[in-house]
Amino acid sequence: MIDYLLLKALLLTEGVYSDKKSLEGVGTKYKEQNHGLFGWDFENHKEIKLPDDFYLPDGTVVQYRLNSSSQYNVKKVDEKLILYKNEDSICEVRWIDRPEYYNKKTTTGKEMVKIGQLGGEDCLFFCFQNYCSNFKNNKQCSFCNLVPTSKTYNSVVRKKEAREIGEVTAAAFDEGQAKHINMTGGCYISGKELEVVSNILSEMRRHTGLERIPGLVAPAPAKGNNIQEYYDTGIETLSFNMEIWDPGYYKAICPGKSSSTSHEEFIKSIKEAVEIFGEGKVYVAMVMGLEPKETFLEGIDFLSNLGANIIPFVWAPNPGSKLEGHRAPYANWYKETILEASDIVYEHKVPWGLENHCYKCDGNSLLHDALRLKGIE
Repeated sequence: MIDYLLLKALLLTEGVYSDKKSLEGVGTKYKEQNHGLFGWDFENHKEIKLPDDFYLPDGTVVQYRLNSSSQYNVKKVDEKLILYKNEDSICEVRWIDRPEYYNKKTTTGKEMVKIGQLGGEDCLFFCFQNYCSNFKNNKQCSFCNLVPTSKTYNSVVRKKEAREIGEVTAAAFDEGQAKHINMTGGCYISGKELEVVSNILSEMRRHTGLERIPGLVAPAPAKGNNIQEYYDTGIETLSFNMEIWDPGYYKAICPGKSSSTSHEEFIKSIKEAVEIFGEGKVYVAMVMGLEPKETFLEGIDFLSNLGANIIPFVWAPNPGSKLEGHRAPYANWYKETILEASDIVYEHKVPWGLENHCYKCDGNSLLHDALRLKGIE
């Protein structure tokens, strides 16, 4: 019997590549990478269209991370896509269908796929400004390649207008595949981010007819009165990109972010957000694999106890980041650690919030998959 949780961890930490035949239809029939924020691959592939993500037989969604040196590869055999480890077949996989709205344009004439992309099966992703000011002073987070990715691929509109985002949201939701959104603005420090997000949410609600938009917004860390104002925009959940739990590791890995938002400020804001949005309607994004297991699990326990949900992304040393060329912990470490994390989360009984974030949109994290083993999906 295949351990799909371990297999997903292996594919995220070791990467995968595909033969030419298996890539037929990617970008037309099947959803392709469009690099709306980061490049998650182990190497760049500017001239080749690759799948954004794919299904394992049990429905697990896996982010496609190219590594041409990986032992894991996909081949087309008798019209089926088969995943191999070297020459030994493992299981059948399926690329995810390309949404119809990818072929449409906004009223301003821009391709909708360059405004918002579908993550996994059902999460509509927007980065309303593909920029982080910390790169200017070489103080970006060590794992981040946002700016290099934008320069390498130039595959999306870097600054999106609120009306365009609203139109794409309506098209994607009307199609029926998108169920919730995930929106960020890179690291937006002009002081106008709340105004920008408010205008975007207003356009989303106007175009969809929804009173509140399912999904999450992850701005530069919301603080003080801004938290209530983000709630008033009509978004269902607020997310905090805390990245690293241990304060020392956080300062070392995220020099720019930690200088503007301390560990203690994050905790204070998350507590306030839970009071305003409600338990299960605040998310904390973590980068899993850059700090010891012990401190990572301490963070899971503390945040769950506050009533927050956690999205721990599986780190890979992507091109253009300061940690390019390093390697993540091995897959067994990820499996063991995430199973312990799922036990902690399950015991705290935080509302799962699956209407806002779920395993179908979570190709680069393992927590939802571990919780599925407990019947939560």
